[in-house]
Amino acid sequence: MRLTPLQEKVKCLDRSLHSDHDKIARWVIDNARPHIAVRQNNLVTVCFCCGNTMVYAGKERYVKCCDCNRTVEIVEELDWLAAKRMASRYFASLEVVDGIQIMRTYEVILRYSAINRLKDAYVREVCRHWITPDGRCEVTSFRRHTGFLLPKSMSMKLRKGNTDIEDHIANHAYVMPDMKLLPDLKNKLVNTDKLVPGNALTIIRNLLEHDYLTI
Repeated sequence: MRLTPLQEKVKCLDRSLHSDHDKIARWVIDNARPHIAVRQNNLVTVCFCCGNTMVYAGKERYVKCCDCNRTVEIVEELDWLAAKRMASRYFASLEVVDGIQIMRTYEVILRYSAINRLKDAYVREVCRHWITPDGRCEVTSFRRHTGFLLPKSMSMKLRKGNTDIEDHIANHAYVMPDMKLLPDLKNKLVNTDKLVPGNALTIIRNLLEHDYLTI
């Protein structure tokens, strides 16, 4: 199938982008490390934020640590060991290239030691959403196989078909604060706190439609 002018432009611009994985890893470690507490079979639960040990028998997934008062996610010890002491989260940056708004989504995998200390963070960029000022969107991503993103190739590929997986990942990513926005989007997005995980991409695309109200 022949490419549209926008697809041709995106394909060309896509090759010119470079990712700063080390910078993103450092930012996540310093500012957005997930708050986790691992619960053992005897209900003894260890908060990874402060190291406090507490006994928690409740069924809520998110609770407050009784020591540091942070809201932590309860993870069962068997699940934690099965995940090889790793926690995965999605983060996104917003950039402008040649008059196009780009949402670049990264998967950040935080790896912990056997004594629950953070060892390092592994970052891989999984997809890019190229959104024009009139709301049109093209997607580039790594190859897919049975629904999973496999970043084994050296470059992104233009997705001309279904992009539900990439859209879901971008929508549920945490948007990093150092963002660059198209003037029209910046004027409509009065409060950047609206870009919460769950609908971040959808809000951006809707706001770039000319008949959409400011939020």
